[in-house]
Amino acid sequence: MTTSKTYTAIYDHDTDDHAWNVRIKGLTGCQTYGRSLRQAQSRIREALALWLDTSPGELRVRDQFPAELASVADDVVRARSAAERAGARAQQQTVEAVKALTDLGLSRRDAAELLGLSHQRVQQLLEAS
Repeated sequence: MTTSKTYTAIYDHDTDDHAWNVRIKGLTGCQTYGRSLRQAQSRIREALALWLDTSPGELRVRDQFPAELASVADDVVRARSAAERAGARAQQQTVEAVKALTDLGLSRRDAAELLGLSHQRVQQLLEAS
């Protein structure tokens, strides 16, 4: 089994030209640009494949963005991840509450009213559990 090398693509955003300049770390001259981030990513992978005389699909490339941009993006990724976890917890608590309320003898309509759900949603939750 062979392990392929991971190359690092270093991106810089040119605010004057509204373009992304990108180069491969450690390979002087292997560089390109793109008007959009997606275009720059595609072009650097193509350039690296040509540089190494291989298929772009065989390459492993890690993107490295400017720290101030990566920080903003990382903050959003963390916030979205936390929101997904909170959503999953809320869903589980809702299911448990529906079961508990109906086990206490409440009708599905009354349980729905207390939880701010439709009676159809309460029915779906009970059937799924």
